[in-house]
Amino acid sequence: MGLLNNPRQEHFAQLVATGQSPAQAYAAAGYEEKTAYTCGPRLLKRPEVRSRVTELQQTAAQTSVSRAALSRDFVVRELMDNALKAKENHEWPASNRALELLGRELGMFVERVCTWSGRLEDLDPEQLDNYLASLKARIESEEAKLKQLPAAEQTVDVVPVEASEEEKT
Repeated sequence: MGLLNNPRQEHFAQLVATGQSPAQAYAAAGYEEKTAYTCGPRLLKRPEVRSRVTELQQTAAQTSVSRAALSRDFVVRELMDNALKAKENHEWPASNRALELLGRELGMFVERVCTWSGRLEDLDPEQLDNYLASLKARIESEEAKLKQLPAAEQTVDVVPVEASEEEKT
């Protein structure tokens, strides 16, 4: 369609397309403020003005989508570059952080939230089984560590020590 022939109507259409109410746009476009609440909506009902507003809104939406896609692509590319550069320089924390952000953007990681009151009665049977299994694995791990210690380190000698004169009083 293109620009409207009347400059005030074009200005009105642009203001409405950016989110202003018809009354606000009517007054801001140079029309009389007293009649803005009745004439603004009436002007918007005119087919050429309505189609121009729709055209401007669609253009703005397409531009926003394009900008968002370009911005997203740019950020993803930069994160990939940063991850690789950090890895080459053996900067592991920076590389891992960049990879983490990339993974989140790609939806690879799911945020898991677990709330628990600390009472075993509040756990469902599956959660309780998982908790008990993790405790059992932890106990087994600690027992295995103890078995690997030499016999001398497993026993503790207790030698009585006489208290000094200050400690006796």
